[in-house]
Amino acid sequence: MSNTYLNTDARGLAERNRQVALRFLDGTHSPNLVRIDVIDETVAPNVVCHGFPGGDPFDHESYKRFFRIFQSSFSEMEFALDALIADDRYVSARWSISCKFTGAFAGIEPTGQTVDFNGMVLYRLEDGLIVETWLHIDELSLLGQIGALPQAA
Repeated sequence: MSNTYLNTDARGLAERNRQVALRFLDGTHSPNLVRIDVIDETVAPNVVCHGFPGGDPFDHESYKRFFRIFQSSFSEMEFALDALIADDRYVSARWSISCKFTGAFAGIEPTGQTVDFNGMVLYRLEDGLIVETWLHIDELSLLGQIGALPQAA
């Protein structure tokens, strides 16, 4: 649905939702997670999440823990937002990440190599907060690059 079909109120909500998602992504993908507390400001306390590797976050602290664990395994992360689409209820983002595999992940010891992968996320927002998240990471590519998958014959 393009913004031309949204009424004025819906356009305002779409822009607010877009700004919330941008603040969330900026904080959760900041170097060394210096802005991780943005979760407290942009995510509902009882958030519902789907598709997170290692288990779905269910509150602010578990959401922060997900990002801390990820950044303890993958450092020097470069996050690129490739597309962002918002309406009065949802924000969808397509992104790519380049990082170094510097900490154990999925039972695999780090190699220090650079890995590149991408993914998509869909946020549902209510009253200016993310209340539900669907995450899809290209796990096959990520796991293949760190050596967590058997080599093809």
